[in-house]
Amino acid sequence: MTFERFTVKARRVVVTAQEQARLLKHHHIGTEHLLLGLLDVPDSTAAKVLHELGYDKETARADVVAVVEPGTEELSGHIPFAPRAKKTLELALREAQQLHHNSIGTEHILLALVREGEGVGAKVLAERINPISKIRAAVLASLEGSRDAAAGPWPVGTPATEDTVSAASALAGGAPVGSHHLLEAMLRAENSMAAKVLRELGVDPDEVAAKIDELDPETTTDANPEEAAARRMEIRLVDDEVHVILRDPSTVAIAKKVTELSDGPIQGVGPVAGLFVPLWRSTSQLLLQIQRMLEPQPEEEEDDSAASKVAKVVRTVLAPRLRR
Repeated sequence: MTFERFTVKARRVVVTAQEQARLLKHHHIGTEHLLLGLLDVPDSTAAKVLHELGYDKETARADVVAVVEPGTEELSGHIPFAPRAKKTLELALREAQQLHHNSIGTEHILLALVREGEGVGAKVLAERINPISKIRAAVLASLEGSRDAAAGPWPVGTPATEDTVSAASALAGGAPVGSHHLLEAMLRAENSMAAKVLRELGVDPDEVAAKIDELDPETTTDANPEEAAARRMEIRLVDDEVHVILRDPSTVAIAKKVTELSDGPIQGVGPVAGLFVPLWRSTSQLLLQIQRMLEPQPEEEEDDSAASKVAKVVRTVLAPRLRR
């Protein structure tokens, strides 16, 4: 299946679904992973609708694991879609067509998930949201406002444009997409007109990357507090301990206050352990993601899907920085 008509956020859902399947050590991407992917894009229409109905990512993950136990073997390479997940993505196209929308957004994937009805994703939703038809009603009501596709500067782009925007979004991670993310993604887009023009003019992608790292985004209109804080973070291995270091003044000030109130360091002991679970999960997922960037699998080179193209661009851009 091709993803040219998917919005940037819808593509992020598909990419994240594969990451969720890998994290749970599942051999196929199922409807349950698509559900987790929808909730992993918190500013999407689908996630907002589910949150309004009282359903969040942590609940979804617990529900999924209760139905489909995590695997036991680490996976590598491309993970294929299960038949029900394929059917859901095909139904997403039909949902968009029925609503006379030009592109497929996260809202259409959610509608398709409910419409498919037999997958794990629909079943866990039905257990929490009764009747499940509330989801469709909430999605249709939300469409009276803005849609995912309407947030972009163009309604529908060429395949090269869509690939560039998807790659830029992946490079930005959870932060807003900056012009520097778009620039690097544009330079790496395969066979795009923009990349060919820039190469003909002698623009070297590696030199551009070095200059981006050299300049301080805080002096530009691309400045944002999230990326500024993230740039001061570090993960360090000290003997048998993994140290996650945050240096931004705001977090340091909060940590000082908490340490003062608790009269010492906070440890994941007893019920407090639950508070640490999201941090542990995010750190583990980040480390696995970085490992896959540094250890690409041969099978991925033969995969020509949209998700694989984005993954290759991200690896090309980030791997040299990670090896410094």
